[in-house]
Amino acid sequence: MFDTITEPSTGESKDETSKILSNPDQLVQRFLLQTEPVFARLTGLREKGWANPAGDAYFQKQRSRADTADRNGASRFYTMMQQIGDELQRSTGALRQTPEEGVKILDLCMAPRGYTASALKYNPGATAFGITLPPAQGGHEILFESSQSSVILLDVTMLVKEFGTENPPRTHPEYASFIHERPYIRPTFDLVFCDGRVLRQHQRLGYRENKEPLRLTVSHLILALQRIRRGGTLIMLLHKIEAWHTLELLYNFSRFSSIQAFKPKKKHAIRSSSYLIAKNVQPDSDVARVSVEKWKIAWQRATFGANCEADEGVVAGSGHVKSVLDQFGNEYVKLGRPIWEIQAEALSKMDFTK
Repeated sequence: MFDTITEPSTGESKDETSKILSNPDQLVQRFLLQTEPVFARLTGLREKGWANPAGDAYFQKQRSRADTADRNGASRFYTMMQQIGDELQRSTGALRQTPEEGVKILDLCMAPRGYTASALKYNPGATAFGITLPPAQGGHEILFESSQSSVILLDVTMLVKEFGTENPPRTHPEYASFIHERPYIRPTFDLVFCDGRVLRQHQRLGYRENKEPLRLTVSHLILALQRIRRGGTLIMLLHKIEAWHTLELLYNFSRFSSIQAFKPKKKHAIRSSSYLIAKNVQPDSDVARVSVEKWKIAWQRATFGANCEADEGVVAGSGHVKSVLDQFGNEYVKLGRPIWEIQAEALSKMDFTK
């Protein structure tokens, strides 16, 4: 499968081809452009938007509105999350759980608790637990209160012991902020939400800026797979399904769970975000265990720097990318096609892409 995309296209220099073949994201994009017409159409619409200053203005306005939202804005966000939860349930059936005992839900980056509210609606009698960034550090306010739900306020990316480091270096600029507890380590959860995103209003030191998306993603994954029960369901926010790190994530999950991709048709259709739905997760499988260890290494390197004791093997070579595409490329395109169709249709109606 992959051999068809390794040859340079007409007018492409050897140096340009070499750069593409050494960049995992560009390798994946090259594969998709040559094999999936829907993605090619979406790419063309994106390029029109990038070339039009009106596109930047549109998204800048949206970012500003999110950063300065008052309580009414926060309430709308909470309602939107519940609406997404309803659509997700209709499309995938992932929220309703049927274990032999009472349903247990874990919501990472819970605030404002919209997804928790949706999950409790579809699982009467369930109990929900959450971790979320304190509002004092820039986190969202919690808008849903329930006797069935409790939450711990902390920065999930600072759970140093959870991520495999017993003794962080005392010279680290945030040494005093590391958290050595491992919250909710005993229960096994039926449904786990990993919906956190990097918040621009989050107060953090400058060394974290470039690595914060990675730190947050792997923090969620490590916490989730070390707490979900065998056969449970995990729902995770994805930012770009066409990115190499997302492809690799989907590939790995496909080896220890049954996966779907979901994108709300009405909410955030224009954005590149979507969701991984992983059912029947087998967290004790060899692939899952190895994945957790790799994510711990990625967290350590992103937090302590390249000279930490973690292994160097975190950058994918072209051979690994090709191998994943050979094994998983067809399934990957099937997962991504509905996501790209929704976004392409939404973008095609925007003035800045015409």
